[in-house]
Amino acid sequence: MQIEKEKLRSANVTIGECQDKIRCLTQQRDYARTHQKIVEIPVEKPVLYEKCEACDRTAYQNEKAKYETQKERLAGQYKAKTVIFQTTLFLLAWYSLTTTLFQAVQSDVFLSDCKSFFHDAASFIQTFIGWTIAAGHSAAQISTKIPNAFIAGIIYWLLLILVVGICVAGTGILVILIEIKVIELYKKNCWDFITLLMILTSAAVIIYFGESIKKTLSVNLLLLFVLSQGVYVGLRCYLKNQLNTKLY
Repeated sequence: MQIEKEKLRSANVTIGECQDKIRCLTQQRDYARTHQKIVEIPVEKPVLYEKCEACDRTAYQNEKAKYETQKERLAGQYKAKTVIFQTTLFLLAWYSLTTTLFQAVQSDVFLSDCKSFFHDAASFIQTFIGWTIAAGHSAAQISTKIPNAFIAGIIYWLLLILVVGICVAGTGILVILIEIKVIELYKKNCWDFITLLMILTSAAVIIYFGESIKKTLSVNLLLLFVLSQGVYVGLRCYLKNQLNTKLY
C-alpha cells in the first residue's frame, strides 16, 4: 500500500512538471506571435524560362539593329534618287519653258493676241470703274434735295466715295476669294507632274501652231490657253471625285 502511494505522488509531480513546461511553452508561443516582425530578404533564383527569354530578347535586339541599319541605308538611297529625279525634272522643265518662251517671243501671232488680251482686260476694268463711278453719281443725286449747298456738296462726295468704295472693295474681295478657291482646288487635285506636262504641252501647241489655230478658230490664243487650263482643272476635279466616290 505504501508503494502505491509513492508511485501516485511521483506521477502527480511529473504531471505538474509537464503542465509547467506546457504553460511556459505556451507563453513563449504567444509572445513570439505578438512580438514578431516581417523582414523581406531578397533571394536570387535562376529560372530556365527567364534565361531563354533573355536569349530571345538578345536575338530580337540584334535583328532590330540590322533592320534599322538597312532601313537607314535604303532611306539614304531613296533620298539620293529622289534628288536626282527632281533635279532632272527641273532641268527638263526649265529647258521646255525657256524654249517655249523664246518661241512665243518670236511668234507675232501669239504676241499680238497677248497684247489684245491684256488690252481687253484693261478696257473691261476701265469700263467697270466707269460704271461704278456712274452708279456713285446716280446715288449721290439724293444730295440735290438738300437746300443747303455746302451740306449738299459734302453729302454728294460722301455718297460718291461710299458707293464707289463699296463696289470696288466688294469686287476685289470677290475676285480674291475666287482666286483662293481656285488655287486650293489646283493644289488639291492638280499639283503634280501630270499638270506640269499639261501646261508645257498646251503652251507649246498653242505657240507653235498659233497661226493654224487662228485660221481655224477665231479666238485669242492666250484666252484659249487659259480656257484649256480651266477645262483641265475641272476634268481632274471631276475624275478625282468620281474615284473617291467609287472607293468609299
